[in-house]
Amino acid sequence: MAQRRPGKDAKVKRLSDFAKRKAHGEPLPIYVLHGTDPYLLDKGRHIVRERAIGDAEPGMAILELDGAGAQLADVLDALRTLPFLAPRRLVLIREADAFFSPKNQGGRNREAILKYLEAPCPTGILCLEMAKWIPSTRLAKRVAEVGLVVQCEADKPYQVPPWLKGQARELYGKTLSDPAAHMLQDYLGNDFAALTHALDMLALFVGDAPRIDTPEVDALIARGHHERVWDLCNAVAVRQAPRALELLDAFWTEGMVAPQVIGLLRTTFRQLVRVRAFARGMSLEAAMDRAGVPRAAFNRVRHAAGAFSEANLADAYQALVDADLEAKTTPNDRLAMEALVHRLCNPTAARSTATAHGAGGR
Repeated sequence: MAQRRPGKDAKVKRLSDFAKRKAHGEPLPIYVLHGTDPYLLDKGRHIVRERAIGDAEPGMAILELDGAGAQLADVLDALRTLPFLAPRRLVLIREADAFFSPKNQGGRNREAILKYLEAPCPTGILCLEMAKWIPSTRLAKRVAEVGLVVQCEADKPYQVPPWLKGQARELYGKTLSDPAAHMLQDYLGNDFAALTHALDMLALFVGDAPRIDTPEVDALIARGHHERVWDLCNAVAVRQAPRALELLDAFWTEGMVAPQVIGLLRTTFRQLVRVRAFARGMSLEAAMDRAGVPRAAFNRVRHAAGAFSEANLADAYQALVDADLEAKTTPNDRLAMEALVHRLCNPTAARSTATAHGAGGR
């Protein structure tokens, strides 16, 4: 979501339009992500990476630099170096305002980038994350000629509820009521990472129901269930069954039923499984990017992914799949949920038992 920008400059796109834009032909030599919201910048960064290198290994094709410490020689060398096992090389400068600051020889850097853009390398793509962007500068005019500015600014507060309703409809096929959208904004503000995560949780929470209304927002978000899911995940990761059962009691006391709890846990563990699978061939940070984890959730996901082995994660996810099937016939079976918690906390023992039963049945 991005703010509408006045003017008719076709080389400036809202983030929502940029996400939908079909990538015909080669990517542009330069992109500017203009804004300050971490979630919106992260989404824009992910789209640029996808367009620049596709499914190639990020560690071999992307150079990420901090604007304050970026050296001009490193930037230009990387842009002009032929890619290895990738179609292109992407140079991403975070907080690039500092790269062009007078304190960092910004004038020299700006002139060098302008000169580079006169004849950019066909396999090099430069992405600048800028908090401020003045269209009247020579650099901005050159970017308008050969590149694209993507607006990653937060919308005005009154535009957030309609955006939430659109996201619920497009991503989950759900109708989010107007009061529910305003309640979400009241609880979470304009934190797009938190709002997006909350919609994901709410869609699972209501199951097959076509509508999300204020009672669901109150039950799941106002009472902190989405945070408690991660606490339960962490308790399972360190094999603290008493703590996990205590958290399960809190869900139960507040009226949730087994399919709802299992649904919330499944989406969390599914994300962890994807991260660990991608991490086989790349760094954990690159794997989280590839799995679509918002930057705001990196620390939480990094901690949980590090606490589980890949085999234990697979066991946990299978346990949730099995429990989901059982819960659909007995949704209030508390004993079954407690058994699930014990199985999650003791995956090796559960796997051994399942193997023994399988052998005995043959």
